[in-house]
Amino acid sequence: MYSRYKAFIFLTAFIFAVFGATVWFQNRSANIPETPGPEAQPAGVAADLAEVPPAQLVAAAPTSAAAEASATQPSEIPANWRDDLGVPILCYHQIVTDEQYRERPTPYAVTVKQFREQMQWLADKNFYAILPNDLLLYIRGEKKLDFANGKRPIMITFDDGNNDFVNHAQKILDQHNFKSVLYIYPTYIMARKERSLTWAQIQAVRKAGHAIESHTMWHPMLSTMTDAEQRAQFADSKRILNQKGGADVKHLAYPFGIYTFSSLRLLRELGYQTAGTTFHGANQVGEDPYLLRRFLIVKGDGEKQFAQKTLARSLPLRYLSGEPGQVIESQASVKFKIPGGLEQSKFKVRVFSTAQDFSYDKKTGELTVQVAPSKKRLSVLEILYKEGSVEYRANALFNHKRATIAEAGTAKAKPAKVKKKKRKKKRKAAEDE
Repeated sequence: MYSRYKAFIFLTAFIFAVFGATVWFQNRSANIPETPGPEAQPAGVAADLAEVPPAQLVAAAPTSAAAEASATQPSEIPANWRDDLGVPILCYHQIVTDEQYRERPTPYAVTVKQFREQMQWLADKNFYAILPNDLLLYIRGEKKLDFANGKRPIMITFDDGNNDFVNHAQKILDQHNFKSVLYIYPTYIMARKERSLTWAQIQAVRKAGHAIESHTMWHPMLSTMTDAEQRAQFADSKRILNQKGGADVKHLAYPFGIYTFSSLRLLRELGYQTAGTTFHGANQVGEDPYLLRRFLIVKGDGEKQFAQKTLARSLPLRYLSGEPGQVIESQASVKFKIPGGLEQSKFKVRVFSTAQDFSYDKKTGELTVQVAPSKKRLSVLEILYKEGSVEYRANALFNHKRATIAEAGTAKAKPAKVKKKKRKKKRKAAEDE
């Protein structure tokens, strides 16, 4: 019983540690609704799954060599990148009343009052909401968005599938003619939780002009899954949301903002067109569609913090070596392409708060960073460049190879014995007294 208790405590601590790592570089913490896994689903989930035909293997569509090269080769960085204000993406989870927040205070929740004020702030600053298809065309350079006379495009998103959206958020969005995106994981809906949307509500939300997209099948940490497991998460969620939610899923938000290089490849194969991270900044022309910048809005965000996130500037970043979400098993040299002509002294390159060794070629824009292995499951590289009062930022996520359970157990065995001996010595000393 004691060993089970220790295992539960360890698992709980690990989950919270990963959440903290994901949002630390945005100066916030988070908490999400329960995520039902496949191993223990409520009766309602089983019933819903029985109504849906079994998932079929989705083969990669045949592509030409040119199309494949276009999907994997980095795009050029526009010379006028500073002029591209880009499209920010806001990420909400729960919109709750003050009473609901007092009953269940979580950093991930935003009060109705806060949300109303934030939407009013966007309207006052001439922001208008767009949907994923428009954003995709913009970053591809295939569509121009309206930035005239101080206008700014933005994308407003909601994760998981909470009914707070229809109870509170949708009415406020309607007042400003803002349309939004709901990234939903189907098992949350199938579990028929008190706080979750119903399929009928999801269908009505889509008919009202909001987009229904995927947040995987049951919100797992993708870096812990095999390629086959990831494929099932992407394919099954898309199929069920289309069939039961009346959606036309083409876009996804990574759970916890975590992904692997396989995630990007599998999404392309399955017909997804974009995927969102939890990285800082706005999305510019040339942005990787499977690494969209998207940042969390949380309870602690006052007007100043909300404005800083919404108006944040981006530093364009392309991979020259290594790959997005790659696993770092030993010291690695990763090369990026960023704008040329910058001053190296104005850079800060760090993993969380730790400065990293790097070199920068002003002529070519090539930036090389030495990335070390870590005992943590993941690390986030942050590249900051400051010109006057303007700070441009880029991020890159790396996964790390974890020790096996056997290795971890062996490593912890010795300290445990030492502690036991110390306790025995203290007990004996007390008895002697």
